[in-house]
Amino acid sequence: QEYFFRFPRNRFFARMLLKDNAFCSFMKDKVSFEFPDLKLFYDKGRPFSMHKKIKGWSLTERFKHLSRRAVTNLAYDVAKFINELNQVDPKSLPASCNMYLSKFLDELSEVDTNSYDLSQHDFLRQCEQTPHVVHGDLNPGNILLDENDRMVGVIDFAFAGVSNNYVDLSRVIGRTHPSFAEPMKEAYEAVMKEKVDMQRVENMIHMWNYVEEQYILYIKENHPEIQLPSYGH
Repeated sequence: QEYFFRFPRNRFFARMLLKDNAFCSFMKDKVSFEFPDLKLFYDKGRPFSMHKKIKGWSLTERFKHLSRRAVTNLAYDVAKFINELNQVDPKSLPASCNMYLSKFLDELSEVDTNSYDLSQHDFLRQCEQTPHVVHGDLNPGNILLDENDRMVGVIDFAFAGVSNNYVDLSRVIGRTHPSFAEPMKEAYEAVMKEKVDMQRVENMIHMWNYVEEQYILYIKENHPEIQLPSYGH
């Protein structure tokens, strides 16, 4: 219960692990939230990682216990995190992280043996004309809360890179209980000082749902030994 070890199942996921490590190392002093202190090791050329557990609970575990005030505070914490990433110059990212998310998702589809529809990423490509640094997979399982139900840390930066801010906003709204959408929208508008286009958010959520469905199909077909968590609201 003190440490996490991760072993990638193929070359693609090995590269994701290296990317996660590079991003965490680069960003840890640039944001006000904790990141895992990843340690890399190799076994016969295959990388694996170890990191000490960040003390806290995931938003997935805690959401149904949160008061309305706690939900509002948390929404501002998440918006603050998105804004802190927004302040980082994308050109300063390490080479392994300096990739547009749409390109990364295109490559993710090459791992899938199913017929993957790359046109699902077209809307994302259009939005990336205004690029920013993003987490790329800001779902509630990757957001950690402390004993006061404030956001204390963030994990899993394998999808991190360059894209539009709506990538992270839509990810957290699309994967959290519907009651979080309005507080998150209000917090984002207050922190980022810009109006949220909810139609754009919905379009992005639709894309994420497709990516999720394809990933689940891939795991079920190729790695039946892996027990997937239940997703959705």
